Formats: sequence, structure tokens, C-alpha cells
Amino acid sequence: MAIVAGRGVSTGRAQADVTSGRQDADVSQREDLANFITMITREETPFISSIGKAKATAIYHEWQTDELQAPGNSRLAEGSDFVDPSATSGGDYIAGAHYVGPHRTRLGNYTQINGKTIAVSGTRRAVDQAGVADEYAYQLKKRGTELRRDVEFDVVHSYNVASASSPRKMGGYQAFINDDATVEYNGDFQAPAVGSTNEGTATVTSGDAADGRTALTLSDIDTVMQKIYEQGGKASRIMLSPKLRRDFSDLMVGDTGVRRNMDADGKLRQSVDVYMSDFGDLMVVPNYIMGLSNNAPIGNGGANVDVADFAALIYDPMWFSIATLRPLTEVDVGQQGDSTKGMMVEETTLEVRNPKGCGAVYGLSGSA
Repeated sequence: MAIVAGRGVSTGRAQADVTSGRQDADVSQREDLANFITMITREETPFISSIGKAKATAIYHEWQTDELQAPGNSRLAEGSDFVDPSATSGGDYIAGAHYVGPHRTRLGNYTQINGKTIAVSGTRRAVDQAGVADEYAYQLKKRGTELRRDVEFDVVHSYNVASASSPRKMGGYQAFINDDATVEYNGDFQAPAVGSTNEGTATVTSGDAADGRTALTLSDIDTVMQKIYEQGGKASRIMLSPKLRRDFSDLMVGDTGVRRNMDADGKLRQSVDVYMSDFGDLMVVPNYIMGLSNNAPIGNGGANVDVADFAALIYDPMWFSIATLRPLTEVDVGQQGDSTKGMMVEETTLEVRNPKGCGAVYGLSGSA
């Protein structure tokens, strides 16, 4: 090492270490960087994880619903003659077939294409990175998780109405579950109209969209459960945003006088996992996506309103499926210049097999 007499100044790497205040003993010390990457963002998809899967074969996926006639009088006089099914009141008759009941309905939803792109430079793939064996593979996995969350968002929190306009859009939960028969509307919010092909509409009219919300009550839930029961269904889950989930547990103390339970180990149990209503037990499920800020056209005249903490979804998972036209696939674009590019694509839609088997409470405000 070359040293200028009397000054102790060095050249090269040693020079850099002196000017930066680094001691000679630290020159060879490796940096202490853990070989992993942590991610705090939630990746659960509570709703789509609870429902089934189905196959779509066209961009407009359809299914049928039916129901029995209301109980009534079926008495016949002794020796009565045969009555032609086409003359039976209150039902549908298919020529050359048989009496098919009062309300066979054809429902449908458009498939929606979801995708994420990936581009990683050659340098980024070549360098030795802590916690990442291959940057492209890492980004591929990350984008796939984001896609799952995006579908969950579209289904329960976007208030999307089915549309064939490009890009096609699938109708979400609220586009099908919007009938007064199974829905409770709080404050000034009124029932939206149902579309002619029953995709529905998510628009809710209100005189004052901002102030029309009210706090969740047990009466709201019991009313919806009764409506669903009267339609022939039996809901088994209630899905709430984090704020509404806390409100619900508080209701069990404030409205019913139930005490918080201290178990033998000294643990204080404050939450409510199952609500036993008059019309069946409801598993209480939090969904963090329903608490996110999102503007949707549900205000007066279709004005945008933030729908965070706006709804409680009361449903039976058996009536829902994600119908897939094209499963999640990596499209390898290949090498372009000095980058590796790819794309993740899937095409799916929400199948709501019988909307009358599920309900909701709309127009809520989180008070926690």
C-alpha cells in the first residue's frame, strides 16, 4: 500500500475506507442481509375460497332456476276428469312436454378476462439476490396472488353489473342479490331494479347517499334470515368487513346482554364466531377487502359512493361458483431485447345458481 510520508493517507480501497470512517478491520466484513423476503399484505380470498367451481363454455355463461308453486288447495272432486296441463293456472306449460312449474328462470353472467404482465431484465435475473432465486419466477407467483385478490374484489366489493362492452365485465354478488325478497336496505337506500335478463343492476337510489347509512343491528340480520327462509333457502354464513365484524361482536353484548367468556386458561373470549338465529346458524367471516375504500355508483342518480363497510353478505356457499372459461395460465411472451416478458391470463365469471337463496344488508356504516 502506498503511503504519503507523514500523513497516513492511502490510495485505492483503503482511501475510501478512511474517508468514509470505516475501520480496516471492517473491510472484509460481509453485510448481514437475511436470505428471505417478508410480505405483510393479506392474500386470503374468503368469499371465492368458500364457494364452488364450475366450467363455462361461452362468454355468456347461463344456468336455470326453478321453484315450487306456493302451498295451496289441490282438492279434486270424486270422479273428476283429467285437466289439461296447459289450462293449469299459475304455471308454465311446454307444448309436447309436461307441466314445468311456475317460475323456471334463465340467468346468466359474462366472463371477464383478468391478466397481469411481467417483465424482468436480463441483469435482474443474473445477479445474486437475497431471498430470490429467480426474479421472474418470484414476480410470476406474486402477480398470481394479486389476480386472486382482484377476482375477490370484483365479486364482493366492486358492485359490478354484467356487461358485454369491451372489456367484458362479470356481475358481482350485489348485481344478483338485490331483490327486496331477500335484502334489507338501511336508511334512505332503496331496492334497485333487476335487469331483464336478471344480471341485475347495482345502482341504489337515495335522497342522501352520504347520510343514509345506519349501524348494523341484529334485527337487520334476523330480517334477512327470515326472508331467505321464506323463499326456501337457508343461509349459513355472514361476511363482514373488519369494522363491521367488530360491530357484530359488540352487538352480542349490547343487544343481548351476553357476557364475554373467560375460559379455564384465563383467556378472555370476546369475538362471536357463530350466530344462532331463529332460522339457522350463521358462521361469522371477516373479509378485509370489504373494508377497503372503493367508489361505486350506488348513490342518488348513480353517483359514486365509498362502499367501505357498506354491506353484510348473508349467503349459502352452495349457490355460488366461479365458472372458468380459461384457467389461469402463464403466457410466455419470451425474450424481448434484454428483458424476459410474460403474462398471466384467466377468464372466469360468477355463477349465482339461485339468488333467492341468499341475501344482504346494504346501507351500513362501520362504527368501530
